[in-house]
Amino acid sequence: MTPQINKGRVSIRPATSSDSATLVEFRLAMLADMFGEEMSSKVDPRAFREANERWVDEHFGRDFIAWIADLDGKPVASAGLIWFDHAPGPANPIGREAYILNVYTRPEARRMGLARALMERLVEEARTAGVRKIWLRASDDGRPLYESMGFRAANYLELLTDS
Repeated sequence: MTPQINKGRVSIRPATSSDSATLVEFRLAMLADMFGEEMSSKVDPRAFREANERWVDEHFGRDFIAWIADLDGKPVASAGLIWFDHAPGPANPIGREAYILNVYTRPEARRMGLARALMERLVEEARTAGVRKIWLRASDDGRPLYESMGFRAANYLELLTDS
């Protein structure tokens, strides 16, 4: 198990299954910050929360890990990582990739370096696992942090269907 990191009032620690409700709460808050009215007009809030609760329960500790930042013992930030196994290729001989998601900090704890500390932990997890490709989708607010850590735009296309 990875050790907890303490810096005065801040503690950075691996999330446990008992943090599931916090991880869902922070994910929903992050999505609300990013999509606002667009999200609330497209999804039933209760069903959406339940779907996220099920997803965390099914994936936590299997192919999804997360870290939490506590401020004075209260969770105020989190970030997660999903492991993806792809076919090996020249740029990624082991095939495994890491996708970072749900990077969120409560408004009262922003600009304290918590997102950077969480990101550093996740990048270290991926490197330790031998992963060469770590990717994420960035909000406008998060992009400067990720770019300062070496993340760069790549050739990524997507198709969203109606179903």
